[in-house]
Amino acid sequence: MAVYILYYNFPSTSGNHAGMGYLAQKLKAQFPNVKLIKHAPQEVKGAKYWLKIESILIFCYLYIFLKPGDKVFFMEYLTYGVAFQDRIARWLKKTGKSCRLIGLIHLSGSHLIDLYGDEQIISSKLSWLDKVVVFGSSLATFVRAQGFNKELAVCHHYADTNFYRPAAIRQEKKGLHVIVVGSLKRNFQQLNEIIAETTGDVVFHICSGGKILLEPSRQRNNVISYGFLPEDALLKLMQTCDVHLAVLEDTVGSNAITSAMAVGLAQVVSDVGSIRDYCDESNSILCTGVNDFTEALSFLSQNAALVQSMKRSARRHAEKMSLENFYKNFPELL
Repeated sequence: MAVYILYYNFPSTSGNHAGMGYLAQKLKAQFPNVKLIKHAPQEVKGAKYWLKIESILIFCYLYIFLKPGDKVFFMEYLTYGVAFQDRIARWLKKTGKSCRLIGLIHLSGSHLIDLYGDEQIISSKLSWLDKVVVFGSSLATFVRAQGFNKELAVCHHYADTNFYRPAAIRQEKKGLHVIVVGSLKRNFQQLNEIIAETTGDVVFHICSGGKILLEPSRQRNNVISYGFLPEDALLKLMQTCDVHLAVLEDTVGSNAITSAMAVGLAQVVSDVGSIRDYCDESNSILCTGVNDFTEALSFLSQNAALVQSMKRSARRHAEKMSLENFYKNFPELL
C-alpha cells in the first residue's frame, strides 16, 4: 500500500524545520511506502494557469499509478489558489478510483470563510474526501458544521524539538524580552495598542513577515523591528527572548507557537480558536483584550522566577508535540 503525499514548499518556510514541506520530506524518510508529489512554486510566471494545468497532470499521474488500497494525503487542502488539490480529489472520486483520500487542513475556519466567502463552497470541496485531518479542535468543529460527517482526526502541529531548543548557554539581558513572529491572522492594530500601553522594562522584537507596524510603535525605543530572517538567525533571536507574544484573530495550530514553545518561551497569547489545544496555564497567559496583554507583560517583567517556570513548562509541553511523536501518530491519520 502506497501513500502519495501532495505537498507545497512555501518560500517563507522552504527548507525550514517548521513547514509542511519539511514535514513531507521527513515522512518520506521515515516511511518507505510514502511517495512525494511536490507542487510547482506559486511564484512562477502565469502561476494560476500553470497550477491548474499542473493539477490535471497530477491527476493523470495518480489515475495511472494508483492501485486499490493506496492512499492520497493532501497536505494543503483548501489552501486557496495554491495547489487546487480539491480538483484532484474531485476527479479521482468521479472517475471511481478505489483509493482513500485524506485532506490536511491547517487554516482556521474564519480564514477559510475569508478566502472562499461561502460555506457551501467549502462543504462541496470537503465532500470529496474520505477523511479530514486538522491541527486543532476549533477547526474540527468548523468542519463538522459544514456537514462533513465522515472520518475526522485532530492532531497537533509538530515541533522539531531537536532544532528548536533553548540555548545551551543563555546570555542574560536586562528586562523582559518579547518576540512577535508571523503575520497570518494577527491583529496588528491591537499589537500596537499593547506595545504603547505596556509598562515595565519590556523590549519587543517584531518579526512580522513584512507587515508594517503603525508609526507610534515603530518610533518607541523598546521596539526592534526585523526584516526577513533566515531560520538560523530567527532561532538565535528566539533563544535570547523570554516570551512569545501572539495577538491573534484566530488560530488552529501555529508553527510559530509550537516552535517558540520548543525554544522554551513563555506564551502570552489570545484566547481564540484552538489555542488551548497547545497552551495551558503552566506555560501561558491567555488574553482576551489589550488590558489582559499589557497586565500580563508588565506582571511577567517583575516576576523573573515565574517566567523561568513557564519557560521550562513550555519546553516540556513542546516535547509532547515532537516530530518523533508525529511519526508514531501518522499511520492513524491515514
